[in-house]
Amino acid sequence: MGTLQLYPAPLEVEANAVALRREIVDAKLRAMLATAALPPAAPGLDDLRLAEPLASGDDELGKLDELFAATERAMNAVTEKLLPAPLLAARRVNLALDHVQAGATLTDVMRAVPSELCWAGDFDRVLFSRVEESSWVPATWYTTDPGSAATVAFGQLVHGSRFTLSNGSIEAEIVRRRVTALVTDAAEETRTFPPLLSVAECQSYIVAPVVSGEAVVGLLHADAAASGRRLAEADRVTLRAFADGVGLILERMALVEALAKQRHLIADALAAAERAVAAIADAPVSLAPRPPEPIATSHRAEEPLAHDGLTAREREVFALLVSGATNAAIADRLTVSETTVKSHVKHILRKMHVGNRAEAIAKYLRDGNNLGVSR
Repeated sequence: MGTLQLYPAPLEVEANAVALRREIVDAKLRAMLATAALPPAAPGLDDLRLAEPLASGDDELGKLDELFAATERAMNAVTEKLLPAPLLAARRVNLALDHVQAGATLTDVMRAVPSELCWAGDFDRVLFSRVEESSWVPATWYTTDPGSAATVAFGQLVHGSRFTLSNGSIEAEIVRRRVTALVTDAAEETRTFPPLLSVAECQSYIVAPVVSGEAVVGLLHADAAASGRRLAEADRVTLRAFADGVGLILERMALVEALAKQRHLIADALAAAERAVAAIADAPVSLAPRPPEPIATSHRAEEPLAHDGLTAREREVFALLVSGATNAAIADRLTVSETTVKSHVKHILRKMHVGNRAEAIAKYLRDGNNLGVSR
């Protein structure tokens, strides 16, 4: 006698399938919110979870309609949260960068960066470090949880510290490749900076480079350890956008500072020139004949150094340079090639510790012709 096999009724099979599909939809929708780093709670999702699955009986169609309606409400809830999220994040980043840019000095900017990033990206802690040669040096940081033991320990860790950009570390890779890294499980990541896990109690964090000009000048570390919020790809994008903005602000400040310095140098040079012209105009007239100008001689490989460090030929070149002569005019006057003149000018600027002709002339006028050069 064979064994009796009992199979579920067709409606029961359909009910189980619908219930499974309901669970899958619920899981996928919540995963979408988690990936976007948004709160998973939503009335529509609650409706989906509480909706009764299809069961056998007289009202199967009604229950199926109810489940479809709950699914539609859940999808609408997720859509309402996901669509404005990127625009809101971009707006917050822009507002935060506006506040950072309002700083009058570099110190003001560096102090504002961590707190503004915490607000813009909903982070709990941000560390801003300078990159100096083969090290990263913590400069400023901010936390939304100032009284915790982890915060105290973290403050002691970064205060006055300098950390090496060791080969293979995440920080070294970021400086080298100029990318932003999202570390989702610090305990399993072998390249993690160990104190971030042991002292800062960071299970996940993001690191981004701050690039100004052609160099990585800083690093930004951000985490949400205090709230326990799970960091996601959206957080990495936010941090990268903010770091790029900070880099542009620092680059702009460097250019403004360089322009201000150049403006002062030019003003000093003009003032010195005005004083020199006034001195010449006020000098008594001499009727003595002018001594003959020195005859240009060919360049010798070795010439004696004057007390000022310039050779005799370099002093000749500098005298013509002060008079406003171009390299071509100097070469024609001394009967040498223009390349030789450029070489002489380069040596003169290096010995005078200046960067260009304007600075050299300004220094010459400011120091009162103590280089032994006659005009």
